[in-house]
Amino acid sequence: MTWFVKEDGYELFFNRDERKSRSRAELPTSQVADGVQYLSPTDADAGGTWIAVNHFGVTVCLLNHYQFEQIETYKNWISRGEMVRKFATVASIAQVNRLFESLELEDYRAFRMFVIDPEGSNRLCVWDGHSGRIERNVTSPKSSSSVDARHVKSVRKSLFADLNLIDSKQADDYINYHASHLPSRSKESVCMHRDDASTVSLSHVSVSSHGVSFRYADGAPCQAALGPALAMRFVEALDSKRSTSAIKASSVPN
Repeated sequence: MTWFVKEDGYELFFNRDERKSRSRAELPTSQVADGVQYLSPTDADAGGTWIAVNHFGVTVCLLNHYQFEQIETYKNWISRGEMVRKFATVASIAQVNRLFESLELEDYRAFRMFVIDPEGSNRLCVWDGHSGRIERNVTSPKSSSSVDARHVKSVRKSLFADLNLIDSKQADDYINYHASHLPSRSKESVCMHRDDASTVSLSHVSVSSHGVSFRYADGAPCQAALGPALAMRFVEALDSKRSTSAIKASSVPN
């Protein structure tokens, strides 16, 4: 996951890596919960999602925390993807803090959840299976890997710096990074390829005062192009337009 903040919003890019045994995800759609419109794909196996952006311009992303993951069969865990849907309705970073603190974290396997608002302020909510914490205004990139995680994250971070993406505000530069096989087509590359798992999609979220859009590559970004944008009107967080009637009136092009 990478992002950059611009004058009136931000751009965010997210590769999803999955085991080859998992079903293909459902394409992003416009959804409404608690009177808030949001755009997100759907996990076809569990029904949740790993990324969502709402009409307040708040994006929520889920990164698994493999180094601390509890045994899968230990208990009946609540899907982390359902937690993302819960956070998809927040209007502000302050709400993120309160909602995270209200979670029964013991019901979830370990995770890191990134949330960013239209001004570019962000939070990384971390649950390592033992304690929870919230990190403020973390820096890009963020990555995860179920194999040799520390090394893989270090390689991807170094590549990000070598490509001078820290100072770039060009979406194409970031898309190329996410489709990259540097230093080789392997577990290390941002577009990841292993025998048991691979990168299966790329999401590109754009937020500005002009609106919110979501583009999606349904496949490894080294092969699949980003599709046409789903779009919706940007709504000020304190605006009374939060009502469902206003959401129905908003424009979502095909």
